Amino acid sequence: MCGVAPSLRRRSVVDPTALASAVEKAFAADTDLDYWGAIRYAEAAGQVVETIAALVRQGEAAHAVPLFERASELLGLAQQRADDTAGCLDDLQARVRSGLDEARAFSIDR
Repeated sequence: MCGVAPSLRRRSVVDPTALASAVEKAFAADTDLDYWGAIRYAEAAGQVVETIAALVRQGEAAHAVPLFERASELLGLAQQRADDTAGCLDDLQARVRSGLDEARAFSIDR
């Protein structure tokens, strides 16, 4: 987008259906997570959390709620099988729950 002011650039629209698949992929842990595995998991899943939060910002909070709920559920299962001494999965769970609370608030208000 050469020559276009940053403030005029379009934001990409998030597709809730495609995002549901991304949640399943990023948050499902088929094996135990060692220390570094937990960190990599949190980094990858954190990007998906940011994308779900974008749904809320684009006025699709009602679509974000089930995605945050599923992410939290899968993350909880992964936490049971992970070495989270770095605390990154706990931090990620806090971000997911915060996003869920915000999405629920916005889906009720509108």
